[in-house]
Parts: sequence; structure tokens; C-alpha cells
Amino acid sequence: MYQKLKKHLIYIITTLVACTILLYLSYYNELCEGGPDNLWHYYYSKYALTYPDFFLHHWGKPLFILLSTSFAQFGFYGIKIFNVLCGLLTSFFVYKTLVHLNVKLAWVSSILLLFSPLYFIVLQSSLTEPLFSLILSACVYLYFSNRNVLASILISFILFSRSEGMFIIPCFALYLIIIKKWKLLPLLSIGFLVYAVIGYLMGHDFLWYFSENPYNLTSPYGHGHFMDILKRYESIWGIVFMCLLIVSFLVVVFIFFKEKQYIFWKEINETSRVVYLIVIPSMAFLVFHLYVWHFGLCGSAGLERVLACILPLNVLLTIWSLNKLIFTRFSTLISVVCISVILFFHVQSPFKLLSYPLKLWGAERCFLDATNWFKTIAPKEYIVYYVYPNVTFNLDRDPFDKFLNRELFAYNKSCEENSNLPIYLFWDSLYSESTCGIKLEDVEKCGYKKINEFSDGGGFNLIVFEKIK
Repeated sequence: MYQKLKKHLIYIITTLVACTILLYLSYYNELCEGGPDNLWHYYYSKYALTYPDFFLHHWGKPLFILLSTSFAQFGFYGIKIFNVLCGLLTSFFVYKTLVHLNVKLAWVSSILLLFSPLYFIVLQSSLTEPLFSLILSACVYLYFSNRNVLASILISFILFSRSEGMFIIPCFALYLIIIKKWKLLPLLSIGFLVYAVIGYLMGHDFLWYFSENPYNLTSPYGHGHFMDILKRYESIWGIVFMCLLIVSFLVVVFIFFKEKQYIFWKEINETSRVVYLIVIPSMAFLVFHLYVWHFGLCGSAGLERVLACILPLNVLLTIWSLNKLIFTRFSTLISVVCISVILFFHVQSPFKLLSYPLKLWGAERCFLDATNWFKTIAPKEYIVYYVYPNVTFNLDRDPFDKFLNRELFAYNKSCEENSNLPIYLFWDSLYSESTCGIKLEDVEKCGYKKINEFSDGGGFNLIVFEKIK
């Protein structure tokens, strides 16, 4: 046991250090990557036990909700712990894959992955990308270690962690065809069939995954340039990682053609496995998102955070290629010196982009200050009107209870209220009038009394009103 631990000691130490940093920052951050999406994923996980149909919520991602709901019961920090654990397990499977491939200095993968600017910040959120990356990295490891049955079953569930799974599963179907494992192809549909049956038993259509798809073909967010996402390379990979990744891609392509692995009837070797299990899935994922953003399809908002899903594959490719270029050609001392310089600059990349722990500012700071103050005077039971989801989030209220928690869209300008409970209304100068059409006079004429006001000093005002019958 001691010898095994000693063999992996550097990986264990570096991973534990990264874990400590991530847990510390996750606790002290005042905001997270993802905005309102971040909050709603947390809500669906937290309240799934109250509203069981959430376990099949398409947008919330059923597998994510199933696995994270127990963590979410401990609050927002609980679900962030879940994502940090997903990141650590992803790092473990990346490391195990490299060890299986006899790659020297495989422990470098942990630092390269966990301190990639995008992965670093996404792990400190309640978004679904970390779980997707975990399933993907675990399946790649299982395929490399020839546990094809288990890998095929596991990858079949990936589309219930994120919808892009529909475009990842065919990549592994291609791999099974290449290695002549035709009989395993039906296993790639197990996840879909399991959830189809569960959905049918819960009153949904058997093909509910398609019939309840929340993403319109035409994206409401518009479209942009084909390269918009890649222009943010510094906040995705960091400059050092990006340069290494480009070199790594060229290396694997060169070796692939040098070994004539493009001749499909040749026996598959390690390089081919890297291409089919790492390069093709990651490229398919990347090209898909570039394409849908450019043409404004499938609800794409051109967000770079989606690429966190394939960062583990990028790390695998990079370390494997570095092994071919440096680790096996030079002495261990020279290799360690080279990689130490690389990691020195790479580890700094998340902290050069953002100042951790992250602090709220502007309108969101006003909402936090207002709700913190409101907690000190709030009665046991009350109704609240709000626009911005941070209100119910900061007050730890169930946003799905539409009687006690009402979006300002539901405000009745005729002043008719159907409750004897005290009512509080959070009116802000940014959203209330422009989004909901509710002016200050609409609130004041209904007998609401202003009890406090907050400002960010830059033109944003938040007013808290009270109405007691």
C-alpha cells in the first residue's frame, strides 16, 4: 500500500493542494460563473425532492439533478462541493489514463487541468459542465483500458448531463466500429432507453427527450463570428496551455500520418486510439459550438464556458504529446525543469484574469446588501415581489412557490391582492420598468410604503416597499 502511494505521491499532493484552494475560494466567492443559469441549476437540484418531476427536467439536466440533489440540500456551497469533487475525479481519470499509457510525469495533468482558467472558475459554480467532463474522461479511461462494455453503458448517459452528448456518443460509436466491436453499439442507447421508460412511467411521452427539448432551432441570443469563442482563448486555456495544445495537435496529426494509421484496415495502435478517443470527440464538440453560434442555432449564446466539458481531453492530448516531444527524448532532470517553467506560468493564469475570491459589485452588490438587511426585519411569513433571481436566492426561498414568491410580471396594477400576509416588493431602476413594465407610481398608488433604498453610486437604485393589511 505504501509503495503504491509513494508512486503517486506527487499527483496526490498537487491534487490536494488544488482541492484546498478550490474549496476555499468556492466558500468565499460572492458570485460565480454562469449568472442566473448558475442559480437555476442549484434550484432544480435543491427542490427536486419537493417537486419529483424535476428529476426529468430537460433544461436542468436529469443526471446532474439526480447526482447533485443530496449536495444541494446543504445549500449553495454544497452543490459547489459536488462540482469540485467532479473536477477532482475528472483529474483522477485523466491521470489514470496517462499512467495506463505509460506517460512520464503524468501528475502534471492535474495542475494543467485544475488551474486552467475556465475549468478553475467553472468548478466553483453549480453549472453542469464539470459532470459532463467527468463522464467523458471516465469513459475515455475505460475505453483505453479495454473495458468497452462498461464504457459504452456509461457514455450512453452523458446526454442527460448536457445535451451535447448527442454529438459525443456517435464519436464513440465510430471508435467501436473501427475496433470491430459492432455488437457493443446497442449499448450506446441504454441511457436513452432507461430515461425514456422512466419518463413514460411518470406521465411523459416515451420520446420526451426530443419532444420536451427546451432549445429552439433558432437561438434567441442571435449569432456571431465563427471564431468568437476561440478569441477568448486566454480565459479558456490560458496562453501557455493554448500554445502547448496547438503544438500537441500538430504532433499527433504528424505521428498519425507518419504511422499510416489513416489506412483504416490496419491494426489500431496507441496513436489511433488517441485520435479516435481524444482528438475526434473534442474537435466534434468544439466545431459544433462554433457552428451553432455562427448560425444562431440550438439556443447557443456563444459562451466559452461550454468548452470546460472537453478540457480534460485537451489535457490528455497535451501531456501525451509532450511525452513524445520531451519526456522520452530528454533526461528526467531536463524534462522536470521544462515542465516546471511551464507550470509556473500556467498556475498564475486564473489569478491574472480575475481577483479571487470574487466580489460582487454594482447592481448585484445592492441586491446582496438589501436582502442581508431585509433578513433582519423580515417576518416569519410574507409575500415578496421581485425581478432579479438573486432576491429569492439570497433570502433562501423556494422560487417555485408562486404564491409566496412572485415575479414582478405578476404584479397587479389594479392593487388587488389575494392575501392577508405582509407583502414586500423589491423595485429596481434597471429591470422593473424596462422588463416588467412596473413604474414607481404603479407601486406607490397601491399603498406600498418605502422602507429602505440602496444605490450602487452609478445610477442603479433598489427600493424596498412594504404593504401590511
